[in-house]
Amino acid sequence: MRRILGKEEFLKWMEQFMPSLRKPDFDVAVALVGDREDGQLVHLDGLNFSRAWVLFGLANQYPKEYGHLEPLAHEHLAYSFPNLIGDNYEGGHWLGTFAIYALGEQ
Repeated sequence: MRRILGKEEFLKWMEQFMPSLRKPDFDVAVALVGDREDGQLVHLDGLNFSRAWVLFGLANQYPKEYGHLEPLAHEHLAYSFPNLIGDNYEGGHWLGTFAIYALGEQ
């Protein structure tokens, strides 16, 4: 939505959609992957990268309102980033794409 709405319209929409995101103490736990050989659980790394991507984007585009989200984005990225390299097909063939999206917003 931040890419298609103007600033004022987007900020108003965000206040209605997810007001807690604007609070300086907003937190969402990193999604923990218990078994990296389980193809379904490895999707949680993708979730972490996706969250980082969005959180970085908000912090960069609206630093006054959402700059506090940058450390949280780093936390999500840092947890899953070391798992990009390895011989597990379960995540290795697609996680890099989501990591690049997150890094591109960093």
